[in-house]
Amino acid sequence: MAMEVTKLDTGEFVFSGRSFKPTEDKNTLLEPFGKQLLNYGIVLFAIPTEAQAEKFRQTMGCARVVRNDFLDKRIAIYRNEEKTLSVSEYKSTYLHKLKDEKTYLREVDKFALEAAVEAVDDAYRNFFEGRAKFPKFVSKYKPNGNAYTTKETNGNIELIKKNGVVGVKLPKIKSPVRVILPAGKTMQDILPFNARITSAVIKQDGKRYTISLKIEAVIDKIAQLADIKYGDVVAIDMGIKDFCHYGSNKTKHTVPNPRWIKLHEKRLRRFQQALSRKKYNQKTHEGSNNYYKALDKVRKEQRKTKNQRKDFHHKLSRKIADSCKVFVCEDLNIKGMMKNRHLSKAIASVGWGQFLNFVEYKVERKGGYFIKADRWFPSSQTCHCCGYKNALVKNASVREWTCPECGTFHDRDDNAVDNLIKIGIDTLRTERKVSVAA
Repeated sequence: MAMEVTKLDTGEFVFSGRSFKPTEDKNTLLEPFGKQLLNYGIVLFAIPTEAQAEKFRQTMGCARVVRNDFLDKRIAIYRNEEKTLSVSEYKSTYLHKLKDEKTYLREVDKFALEAAVEAVDDAYRNFFEGRAKFPKFVSKYKPNGNAYTTKETNGNIELIKKNGVVGVKLPKIKSPVRVILPAGKTMQDILPFNARITSAVIKQDGKRYTISLKIEAVIDKIAQLADIKYGDVVAIDMGIKDFCHYGSNKTKHTVPNPRWIKLHEKRLRRFQQALSRKKYNQKTHEGSNNYYKALDKVRKEQRKTKNQRKDFHHKLSRKIADSCKVFVCEDLNIKGMMKNRHLSKAIASVGWGQFLNFVEYKVERKGGYFIKADRWFPSSQTCHCCGYKNALVKNASVREWTCPECGTFHDRDDNAVDNLIKIGIDTLRTERKVSVAA
């Protein structure tokens, strides 16, 4: 059955039917109405009761059992028969038998078990496409084993407010799980008109639980911004000493690395050293009371660092997205750069990938252009005035230089930004067919 869309008298859009590419097909159906889909998510801090927390842990455990069983069978079948075990074949042939053997699997959300199977299939796909390593078995003693995903069907996942308390209704959970909305956000901000929850991810981090909602909204079609001028193009040069250097042809800005990076690095090292001295049995995975106290301190410090980094990235990306119509950056090979043992720690701590993802979706949601320059283009070594390439500038310690061809004095970072701006303008004119006025 092909996917279809119906517009109700209230202005709401209802989709029916199945599709292998639901987002693309929905956008195609919405095009005559001048609408499009917007997919986004939000992470909510949950305050479950003890019974709800126990149900969370039980569901996570069952999801681990099913995931590991599917991965084990898929590996075994390939070794013995050189065939692959598909998701549909596993569900129809093996999953029912597994539920008969382990009856406790029938007590939890069935969508969580199906999602666990599909997660293995996604992991295989990422492996074959070179985006990840071979799928691993999960364990409750590792972060990837303390989460489960459930899907929305017939209103089984809802964000509701009762007696002034906001909660999330989840499958197999008798009462809504209380959650805390982000500061300044209302339910209308999270779930505006023509928006619906498609799935939820429940995660456990020590004694803390979060519920991540994936939301699909129908919005007016975003029109690409026109009347682009030179001053509307902003380029960025990421760094390690400083977080980044960005600007337009008029002004340049240097953003230093936040001071909390070094602060938390020292604190985390101290907490981890203390944790390593506590009693813990690797075979039984049992530790002393002091071990779990020290572990909580490590988790709290890691969580705080992660949240501060994310807050910094959001604020800076919003500032940049609001100041430009076109954003240009280098296509960084972050995965390859992380192999450099002298730079890997610094690159991981600043989080370039997350920051650029934030800028990309914020620029594109307003109709702007996000452009990546070729990663092999020597932006710092090339004179933006005459195009002369100075190989000596390949040494990162050279911060300033004078072009021997045209005599222009260059600041390394300013020159890189100017070169990226030129690439962005050329890309707009040649590939995007957009005129740029001086």
